Amino acid sequence: MTLGHALSHAGLVADALAAAGALCLGGRARRLAVAAALVLTPLLLGGALWKSHQVLHLRHHTALAAGGIVAALAVVAVLAWIFRRRPALLALAAVVALPFRFSLLSGGTGGVLLVLYAVIGGGALALAIWGEAEKRPAAGALEWALGGYVVLYAIEALYTPDLAKAVQQLGFFYVPFALLFVLLRGVRWERSLLRRCAVAAVALAALFAAVGIVEHLSRRLLFHVALNSAQRYFRVNSLFYDPNIYGRYLALAMVLVAAWMLWQRGRREVAVAAGLLAFLWLGLLWSISQSSLVALLAGLAVLAVLRLPWRVAAGGVVIAAAAFAVIAAVDSNHLHLNLSDNSTSGRASLVRQGLDLFGDRALQGFGSGSFSCEYLRHTSSPGVVCGAPAIPGVTSDSHTAPVTVAAEQGVLGLLAYLAVLIAAGLALARGRLRDDVVRTAILAAFTALVVHSFFYADFLEDPITWTLLAVGAACSVI
Repeated sequence: MTLGHALSHAGLVADALAAAGALCLGGRARRLAVAAALVLTPLLLGGALWKSHQVLHLRHHTALAAGGIVAALAVVAVLAWIFRRRPALLALAAVVALPFRFSLLSGGTGGVLLVLYAVIGGGALALAIWGEAEKRPAAGALEWALGGYVVLYAIEALYTPDLAKAVQQLGFFYVPFALLFVLLRGVRWERSLLRRCAVAAVALAALFAAVGIVEHLSRRLLFHVALNSAQRYFRVNSLFYDPNIYGRYLALAMVLVAAWMLWQRGRREVAVAAGLLAFLWLGLLWSISQSSLVALLAGLAVLAVLRLPWRVAAGGVVIAAAAFAVIAAVDSNHLHLNLSDNSTSGRASLVRQGLDLFGDRALQGFGSGSFSCEYLRHTSSPGVVCGAPAIPGVTSDSHTAPVTVAAEQGVLGLLAYLAVLIAAGLALARGRLRDDVVRTAILAAFTALVVHSFFYADFLEDPITWTLLAVGAACSVI
């Protein structure tokens, strides 16, 4: 092991411990943990990416890279000052920034959440410097489960064959999103703020749906224009790189709108909600995202069970499932639900191979971030070099969150993953939900997101997961 790898391993574990400390500790200890994460995370990412093909342009233009760093620090400092004076703006800014990804890295994939990272950085800097405005409850089972998962991920990266991927997973997702959870958990979620955030999220969903509908009618994509080159049909992705992530966002927004509608008594409000749902449905339909449609059904089923009389809820679930089956069977929509590789873009093979990988090393797995590399090694490319650019036309990333965890982290990782799910369920379902539209909507949206991750991964890698958990945990004690 080289000195660089040893330092990366030590920094990775230290960064994960800082994130866990921010989640689970309080007072001065939390501020120190947040400060440590703010310093360690960009250093680790910079070390992992600097020699990669993704930052080739910046490597040859060091002045540009330095200028970008200075500008980013200035933006974060300004945001820290603003959020210190107006804490509610942090919550609204985070919700608005959640879906926006920008691909600034050469050879990049879906881009990075630059706007959201700026918001997180500003809020975290304010917390590290000035502390929290008011005392919050002690960390519960959810915070400990999330912190434990992050630390275990870093420990199991010590033997991964793809250290760079593990560093990126921790640096781009787990650590910053843990800080996002801490920041949002400390916000005073008054009804007016909840309303503004929900309106902003739904308004963005309507905008994305409008773009998707225009793309479908014009048969032209704004981004990722090569998306349909290998498809037998046309798919829209709106302002997203991936149509399934676009579909996930619309499905979650539809769950929020449906929850609001179920609590309305006036005909006008119900008609407005129904019209909005129909519009969002059109945007979702042309994404041809099977996973998003299934997730939407799961979220609506939770709403029906928690809000409607049981006979009506059962009938509604059956009718919705039947309607979905009819739509999926229509050949013209290309929404096939069988498990063949042709209809699932090779995901059935990915799941089977992922389970085989789990069987080969069941206890500890092959290491964090190793799925793609080990999948290629165990199939047609035994000599593959981990961390090399992706092979064109070859899908090697697992699209099923539990299978990814099982193959990479083994039984230990699965136990940590289940602990997060159980702790999240207990936190979001605490108390009486039938009369609380906010908490019911959050639980239904979280259920939809979990179901979507079964078909398209991105569970704790999605900032919406951490946002829903933070807001739900905060509202459960109001």
